[in-house]
Amino acid sequence: MQYENRQPTDGINVTKTRPLVQFVQLGVAAAVLIVLLVVVLQVSGGWVAKRVPFSFELRVMQELDVDFGHNSEHPQMAAYLNELAQKVSLNMELPDTFEFTVHYNNQDVFNAFATIGGNLMFYKGLLEDMPNENTLAMVMAHEIAHVVHRDPVASLGGGVASTLALLALTGSTGSNMAGSVLSNAGTVTSMQFTRGMEQSADETAVAAMYNVYGHLNGAAQLFKLFSDARGPESQGSKLLEGFLSTHPLDENRVLAVQERAGLEGWSLEGELTALPEGFASWL
Repeated sequence: MQYENRQPTDGINVTKTRPLVQFVQLGVAAAVLIVLLVVVLQVSGGWVAKRVPFSFELRVMQELDVDFGHNSEHPQMAAYLNELAQKVSLNMELPDTFEFTVHYNNQDVFNAFATIGGNLMFYKGLLEDMPNENTLAMVMAHEIAHVVHRDPVASLGGGVASTLALLALTGSTGSNMAGSVLSNAGTVTSMQFTRGMEQSADETAVAAMYNVYGHLNGAAQLFKLFSDARGPESQGSKLLEGFLSTHPLDENRVLAVQERAGLEGWSLEGELTALPEGFASWL
């Protein structure tokens, strides 16, 4: 028998796939995996959190004793905001166990938000731009709707679950390029999740507005104020803004009010209710 020691084929140890292509493929696969994981954890974490009794939220906030704002320094404004919250909530379908406390913050921030335990925060920067009570009531109804829908605790539950997953996968959420890319993918997915909450809160708030005043005049004006506050220079690409923003586009929210009014037969015109005479001084 004869044996031959053949030489290996040239290039046998050289991959035919470019390393950069492999890197891109792995990066895309990792981003898709993280997005899917965050979606599942956001939804499941939020679903579980919503099953926590509202009374537990109240106890937690009482134990934490968080100082939300400056109610003691502005008692007249705090009293008015809480009275308006009661007025609006009486025209909404609320469980008997729900409670609300409105807090006034005298910082020049154009914002309002709802957090766990039925706590609503209203900033001076937003209130000083309110043209009438109807528009302010729209904000109030929107924030109350978040609490009724259990959105704050759902966001907390979903956010904690997805953040723990990101930490487990990346070791940190932004100390290196890979961790930053994966974390940003999760952040965008989280924003998409909260936009549905905003749309649902808008729908509930519009119905409450009609129940309180018998018309929707002033409701759409709120979203025009939001657009004016952002300014044209911050709008950018509508497609990009629509994907990355935590809220629906302002013009879409205006259209939603108009469409709801047409569907229900609710008037968009009506007498506007003025803010209290001392409102500006209460700020």
